[in-house]
Amino acid sequence: MHNWSRMVAAVVGMAGAALLASLPASAAPATGVEDVIAALGLDVTSEAADYVVMVDTSGSMNAGGRYDSVRRELGKLVDSLDSDDRVSLLTFDTKAKSRFRGLVGANRSAVLAGLPATAKGKHTDLGTAIASGLTELERADTRRLAALILITDGVLDAPGSDYESVKSPAWKSLRTRAASLSAEHQVAAYAVSLQASTDAGLLKKVFPDAREVSASQVGERFSHVGEDLVLLRAAEILNHEVSQPLTVSWAGDLGTALAKGTPVDVQLTISSVYPHVPVTLSEFAPRPTPGLQVELSGLPDSVELAPGGSTTLNATARVTGTGGGDAAVGLSAKIGSPWLPVMEGDLGMTFAPELSGTAPVPAAPIELPPTLVPVAGGIAGLLAGVVLVLLLARMLTTPVMSGLLTFRRDGRDVAEIVLKGRRMKLVAPTAAIDLTGLRGSARGARGASAQEPAVRVDVKLGETTARGLVHDGGSVPFGDLELRYTSGRRRILDKIGLPRPDAEG
Repeated sequence: MHNWSRMVAAVVGMAGAALLASLPASAAPATGVEDVIAALGLDVTSEAADYVVMVDTSGSMNAGGRYDSVRRELGKLVDSLDSDDRVSLLTFDTKAKSRFRGLVGANRSAVLAGLPATAKGKHTDLGTAIASGLTELERADTRRLAALILITDGVLDAPGSDYESVKSPAWKSLRTRAASLSAEHQVAAYAVSLQASTDAGLLKKVFPDAREVSASQVGERFSHVGEDLVLLRAAEILNHEVSQPLTVSWAGDLGTALAKGTPVDVQLTISSVYPHVPVTLSEFAPRPTPGLQVELSGLPDSVELAPGGSTTLNATARVTGTGGGDAAVGLSAKIGSPWLPVMEGDLGMTFAPELSGTAPVPAAPIELPPTLVPVAGGIAGLLAGVVLVLLLARMLTTPVMSGLLTFRRDGRDVAEIVLKGRRMKLVAPTAAIDLTGLRGSARGARGASAQEPAVRVDVKLGETTARGLVHDGGSVPFGDLELRYTSGRRRILDKIGLPRPDAEG
């Protein structure tokens, strides 16, 4: 295979120099497949490949000298390979048999030495042949690039075989194996028919992209197998490359354009991440989100991007509609390349890159007419007054708490919580193991009179709850506990021995 690569490099160099010398200064030569191969460096870094050849040895192959012709053409194929290419040679009729597997090396005659002198098989089991070829390519040491060549002069004739019918599960399994193999390797498959009507084309049921080769094309096709593998490698490189989007970034105040209804200057920077493929862009148009209208003027008719290059375009933007939220504008363009004929023709690729990148469009701010500014100020002042009144009302209706909440069981204190502030969250004291998991709240309140302190509690422990107003000195049930409230004033009176407020007459 490498011989072809070196030949391409030489031919490209000589032909390119001669062509450029003969063209006018204003003319540019069209990009050909050789130019693309050379640009990718494949004329220098071509890889070794694996070749799997399956030769029909059923008795009919002897007719018309077909078997001898195949042996000669295979000799030409082997001669075209590099020494580090690897060949697996199999014959098939009723069964498949390996005749050679190894590197081409220096002794090329050894590759074909194992072929039988004549074809003597009874049947033509094409499915078994393809299965054996797949087995060769499924080895752990198989190269990334591989060729699989099926040569036959007959139709499927495999009585008693798993592959007797193309509708059998065995043939479906072949397709599954081939798809899995192709996910990891670049495989060029060839179905070679040595007569006008054969079933060699059944290989396309396993490898859909298999090339069908007639008897008259065998010699020519074999001489280009290495070229086909280089093209497969090129397609692999470029498919990965152009799967990435081109990007566009925006600079300019689109929010101002929307708010004031006046055009603004913007800059659009378009960048390519392709290391090899040159790009052309034309037919630029804004791509806004629904509810937004954007007009761009001043953009050029077309631009060219060198591999890995970028360009900044100046334009004027006019924006109407609804901004804010997810509102944004992107850019659409017709994207082409000088390499397009080669990529879509010679390499069988689809070139449809995307242009990604958007600019957000913020909502236009609300601007009041000058006559409404005093009114708006008055409304704002009124609202501030209402808020102040509500805060004062809250302070009056929710007094500051003092004193204790005491959890009691069977007349004994279990735990105490000191109350403070107007509102507070309630959690169990660290030492109160029995109350672990306690959650709730307490807020200041008033009892029967404005002077009587009280608290409003809402507590929960497991499935046990207590909610309600607790007066000073009073309690509420809480499962097997009671929750008692004692104000700070009551505690002070108790300590100094003075009568409590409720005992005064």
